[in-house]
Amino acid sequence: MTDRLLVNFKYRSGAAALRGLSDGACYFAHAGELNDSLEAKFAPADPFSYARTLAQTLTELAIQRKEPAKYEPEEESAEYLSKLIREEDQTFAANCQRVGIFSGTKRPDNQPMWAYYCNDGRGVCFEFEWPRDVIEQFSLRPTFVHYTDQPRVHDRFEDMRAELLAVGDKHPDWTVEQLHKHSQTHEFIARWMARSMSRAVSIKHSDWAHEHELRMLSPKAGPLPILRQILKRVYFTRTDFPEWGPIMMLLHQLYP
Repeated sequence: MTDRLLVNFKYRSGAAALRGLSDGACYFAHAGELNDSLEAKFAPADPFSYARTLAQTLTELAIQRKEPAKYEPEEESAEYLSKLIREEDQTFAANCQRVGIFSGTKRPDNQPMWAYYCNDGRGVCFEFEWPRDVIEQFSLRPTFVHYTDQPRVHDRFEDMRAELLAVGDKHPDWTVEQLHKHSQTHEFIARWMARSMSRAVSIKHSDWAHEHELRMLSPKAGPLPILRQILKRVYFTRTDFPEWGPIMMLLHQLYP
């Protein structure tokens, strides 16, 4: 998603817009500060599925490479791995609560959003462009929200599989054994966890699907001083609110 310039929109009340323009910051919220009470809350998948998913993925990679090997889960290590994974589940869930979430949407003309977040139009909609250097400097990760009314069971081994297949596509000359060895490195595990946490904190109930949310994630919650680097346009529908004049003044003074 970061191969092209990423654009999203943020609906703000007059007071919130004025505060953000004054500070020059974008606030990345904790999951508990957002409007879905189930944000970043989920049950972990069956820990025994790790060995099965890894074996299936390695077998698929072997077939792609026309290697004869067929991988099977190692039963003798399954119990040890499942115990280790159960312990990691707690750490994973705790880390998801630390992620900073900056909620945006894909268009500036969503009428319910103007009503909900802009005090019935008495506010503005910011258009943001996120250049690659900003994303890389602050280790940000753009993520579309997935909406569902199904129970929230997060299988982070699906993300391990996706990351391993991506590495296989990037290195078609590597053998499956090389890929397997790479999957145990710190570099791979860090990318796997980043992918998995992004997905875990970007699932909302289908009641919110009208928001079409495209959010930006940071490693931890809090303000980032990036507004001047990403703000490109400001949309409005009304001017009859007290913050309108000060907002226009700040835009002219600080955001030419």
